Amino acid sequence: MPFPGELRAKAGDPGTFALQVEENHPAFEGHFPHEPILSGLIQVDWAIRLGREVFACPGTFQGLEHLKFQAPIRPEEPLELDLTWDAAAGHLEFCYSGREGRKSQGIAVFRPTP
Repeated sequence: MPFPGELRAKAGDPGTFALQVEENHPAFEGHFPHEPILSGLIQVDWAIRLGREVFACPGTFQGLEHLKFQAPIRPEEPLELDLTWDAAAGHLEFCYSGREGRKSQGIAVFRPTP
């Protein structure tokens, strides 16, 4: 799934992004026709892909921990995505926030490739 057209890294903080998913983005197709929301799978995918780009997270993806979807993300909503890499634990923490607070959060776990 392509990233949103409005996606930029915050100056001075490579793990923080401002984003806004446009109403006609393919992520909203069929999810749901009369009340579109951004699926959790896409949120996780974008966080992991950006984390790998920014932090070059080594190893193999093993799973997700502490995954919480607290509020829906709607088209055109201004968002912030915060990523934190803990190299010792192999954890990529992510959190999507909007004007009204936290939207989703979780930890992607990576293990060294043998």
